Amino acid sequence: MPALSQIDRSVSNHDVIPVLESTVFDDAPTARLAGGLIARDGIALPGFEREFAAHFQLRRKVYVEQTGQLSVSELDADGTDRDPDDARSVTFGVFENHRSGTRLVGVARLILRGEHRPLPIEEYCPDALLPGEAGATSVEVSRVIARHESAGVQALVQAHLFALMLAHLSRHRLGRTFAILEPWLERHVKGLLSISRLGEPRYIEHYLDDNVPIEVDVPASIERVGEHYPALVERYRDAEPAISTFGRTRTGAASGRAA
Repeated sequence: MPALSQIDRSVSNHDVIPVLESTVFDDAPTARLAGGLIARDGIALPGFEREFAAHFQLRRKVYVEQTGQLSVSELDADGTDRDPDDARSVTFGVFENHRSGTRLVGVARLILRGEHRPLPIEEYCPDALLPGEAGATSVEVSRVIARHESAGVQALVQAHLFALMLAHLSRHRLGRTFAILEPWLERHVKGLLSISRLGEPRYIEHYLDDNVPIEVDVPASIERVGEHYPALVERYRDAEPAISTFGRTRTGAASGRAA
């Protein structure tokens, strides 16, 4: 993730949030938020083609226009920041039922290691793990973006993204879970997840900033998220791959317990 100093303050969160035609709120038209799995192995789940395309739009707007982490020359011919890791990832989205339409306010992916392709943490932080220590079922948290005009709602969206990933990790009994974070983000994430350092901060050219390798304790993180948002992880886990809806719009009736 980019350094805070790189963020172009003239590009607001409102500017980067995609508005799209979507069916995610069709069964709960008064719900406030919705979240779920939208793609596997770089391919949209059936019926989520527009949502997956919007996820690439959000990534481009954030990483190219707002933070400057990527340049236009690094994008694919179709204008997306798709990379080889998308083809071995599961991708999640969080949506807002907004007066302007359905907005994609959060995305994240889990990169699945497999037998023969190391995770980014193994490439960029080779001292973090011993050779062969990351097994085939290990995963890496990546491309986590939460954007909203309200800081409180943005924090809620990020919590839903974490819950979605924890639900998937638990449901599929995946292995060790890693991430590469900036130190300021590490401090922020510690407020909701149980994480531990695997090394000291170091400058990583690919991310244009100092970063620290970390590991996520999944069971402890599920428990910690549950203290703040009871049953949120379990609800996502039981519903996967279906979309789950939460809360209510200001003018609507409740469509489920707000989280």
